[in-house]
Amino acid sequence: MACSPILFGVLLYTAAPDVSVVSSSVSGHEGGDISVQCLYSSGYKNKPKQWCRFEDQSCYTVGRTNTSQNSSVQIRDDGTRNFTVLMTGLRLTDSGWYFCSVGDLQVPVQLHVWRDNEYKSKSI
Repeated sequence: MACSPILFGVLLYTAAPDVSVVSSSVSGHEGGDISVQCLYSSGYKNKPKQWCRFEDQSCYTVGRTNTSQNSSVQIRDDGTRNFTVLMTGLRLTDSGWYFCSVGDLQVPVQLHVWRDNEYKSKSI
C-alpha cells in the first residue's frame, strides 16, 4: 500500500503595524531641511502625534516648535493617517535618533546631518 503525502497548509498573516515610517533613516546637510512621513492606522486618528528626540526625550507636537535660533520643527497631520515632520535649518548637533510617536506607540528614525562640504562631495 502506497502512502500518499499529506500536505499541511500554513497560513501566514502579517498585520500592518499601527504606526510606521516611510524611511527609518534620513540625512541632510547643515543648514538644509529633511522631512519624515509617519503613518498610523485609523484607530489612532485622534491620538496625540509627536516627533521626539531619543537622547533627551524632548517632543514636538502638531504645529511649529523652535529647537534653537537656527532650526525648527514643524509637524503637520493631514488627517488621512499620515503626519509629516519637517526639520529646517539643520545643525550638526541635530544628528541622532528620533521617533514618531502616536499615542503610546513609537517608531525609531535615525537622522544624520552632514557638514555642508561633506554633503556636496557625497552627492557628486
